[in-house]
Amino acid sequence: MHIEFFDSFEEMMAAEKEAREAADNRTHDWQKQLKPGDCFVSPTPYGFNIYGVVLQSYKQEHLQNYRLCNCYSEACPNGERGDVHISTIGAVLSREDFEVIKKQLREGSEI
Repeated sequence: MHIEFFDSFEEMMAAEKEAREAADNRTHDWQKQLKPGDCFVSPTPYGFNIYGVVLQSYKQEHLQNYRLCNCYSEACPNGERGDVHISTIGAVLSREDFEVIKKQLREGSEI
């Protein structure tokens, strides 16, 4: 985990903007095409993957590379809703594969 401290709100917002722009620059064209209903897998440095389904894209320019998603993992087998930056998505999954994996996670089965 990385924790940063800031001397002002403006300094924090500048760091957030810089980090977002760096993430935006790491995106690939196929990631930018993700739309509601698409399923994906995101690797994590914690030894497990996150599996998600896109619920919504954002129209605001500064949020163009974020998607509202429902995500599932060994750490959160019942799912959690949140924003995902598309640069973290490793691959697209078929809906069928996603549903099988989601069921396995909920049952505590090995993936």
